[in-house]
Amino acid sequence: MVIDDELKARIERLTLDFVRIYTRTGTRRERDAEAFYRDWFSSVGYFRGGRLSGFYEIPGDHLGRSIPWCLLKGDGDATVVLLHHYDVVDTDDYMALCGIATEPEELMRAFRDGRAALDEESESDLASGRWIFGRGAADMKGGAAIQMALVERYAKMAETAPLRGNILLIGLPDEENISAGGRAAPRLLKKLKDEYGLRYELALNAEPTERIPGIGKPAIFTGSIGKIMPLIYVRGKLSHAGTVYDGLNPIKIISKIVEKLDVIPDLIDSAEGVVSPAPTFLYQKDVKRIYDVSLPLAASAYMNVMFLQRSVGEIMDVIREKCVFAFKEAIGDVQRSFDAFAEVVGREPAKLPWEAVVKLYSELYAEAVRDSGQQFERALEETVRDIKAKTASGETDMVSASHAVIELTLRYVRDTSPAVIVALTPPYYPVVGNPMLGAAADRVNRVCDEVIAFAKDKYDEEYTKSYIVGMSDLSYFMRSGAEDGDAYVRDNMLPLGSVYELPFDEIREISMPVLNIGPLGKDFHEYTERVSKEDLLDRTPDLTAFTIEKILGGFAAGVLPPLTGVIK
Repeated sequence: MVIDDELKARIERLTLDFVRIYTRTGTRRERDAEAFYRDWFSSVGYFRGGRLSGFYEIPGDHLGRSIPWCLLKGDGDATVVLLHHYDVVDTDDYMALCGIATEPEELMRAFRDGRAALDEESESDLASGRWIFGRGAADMKGGAAIQMALVERYAKMAETAPLRGNILLIGLPDEENISAGGRAAPRLLKKLKDEYGLRYELALNAEPTERIPGIGKPAIFTGSIGKIMPLIYVRGKLSHAGTVYDGLNPIKIISKIVEKLDVIPDLIDSAEGVVSPAPTFLYQKDVKRIYDVSLPLAASAYMNVMFLQRSVGEIMDVIREKCVFAFKEAIGDVQRSFDAFAEVVGREPAKLPWEAVVKLYSELYAEAVRDSGQQFERALEETVRDIKAKTASGETDMVSASHAVIELTLRYVRDTSPAVIVALTPPYYPVVGNPMLGAAADRVNRVCDEVIAFAKDKYDEEYTKSYIVGMSDLSYFMRSGAEDGDAYVRDNMLPLGSVYELPFDEIREISMPVLNIGPLGKDFHEYTERVSKEDLLDRTPDLTAFTIEKILGGFAAGVLPPLTGVIK
């Protein structure tokens, strides 16, 4: 495909129009994107009247969001899936300019007028005229506009000659939150696969890219890092602070656990030249709601762990081992303090009764079923229904919901001694990477190498291969490895089911190689967020079209017609 001036103008227009819609993640404003997609479908003759396009409503979504989709149906079953997300983070960081954060022209005028302080690099980029500033311009409505403009051009081509293969475009909500759209997409893809006889060859995302620190090269991403959020819940032993040795303070235990696990080098992971950051804690507190002079009954913390090669089970084994070690150390500290106290008051020293008990949630659940049977299961169902209602109304979050499940389960276990419970909280992003698919990704790997060679030859730009390290919806488009790993996550994820779903079966059915080719951007999620016009309008659409046509084996020959239809 020739990236002509008309196509460039169309990409820019779509970018500016789309950025103007403030689709703030995790709110009903995300649904404002539906009108944009609906107008776009009607502007493209191929999709008018709802032909081969629509909106897939996300089952049970508390905000009523949907996935817009359209399908260019050509000869054969080979299909490339183009995906992007349409939600954006909030604009609070724009301060006085938050009202124009989604109006790129106004925002850039305000920056030029000195209405906000810019760092030297941002000031230089603004003065160059080669960047578009604004919330979502880079992350990722620019990438969405590229995909939509290319689909317009291919749709026009299809009016005169059949395409070879198929192109399916989907827009996803909630990527910046817990990926409700990404997790629902496999069900839509399975439905379309069955209905239209599709064979998925590639999931091609358009997340923006930054030049890789230290080497200054842009990247084509061949995978996306995985992420889990382990929750560590400590139940202690209640006592009055004046009789401290009669109890066991969970704050001491959780503090020891955080000390042992925060930024632990043992959980740094690597693959394909990419290294995960060390894990860190994002939350730590006790569960007291009011002041009294008792020890807290429980305390908890949850951590962010990114991974590339290790299984979730292997990571949780390390966490459990460190929890046992920390628990024993905490008990030892208390024992030494008690021994010193006994000596001062003239009492005989005695061994305190505490043991370091650490359980996975799946083990705690099995105990509750064993001890309380249907009574527990009915109570759990009721609790999950309550959590679902509170989640829908915004009264609770996933961490609080996970606490509620653990606390409910503990009430139905006969053993009330101090214990550490290790569980998983949403979100969960499976690691994906084409090397994980072996020979099944050979063709995509060859095409990726051809794209890199094409970019070097045409643009004298040396791309490298890497993995997305900031999480992406690509995590839900590939599944490899043993199914028992899925069961492990299901059994330990809270609250899984009607509140947070992971469609492992559907992911396996639509599993495909992945790539990410997106425009160069800077300062994602900051008020200086911007996208390179050169990358947005020229290089990225060229590389994207090259990739699509290589995967599908080229298109019918003919003169490329001009684009038609403009969304006002």
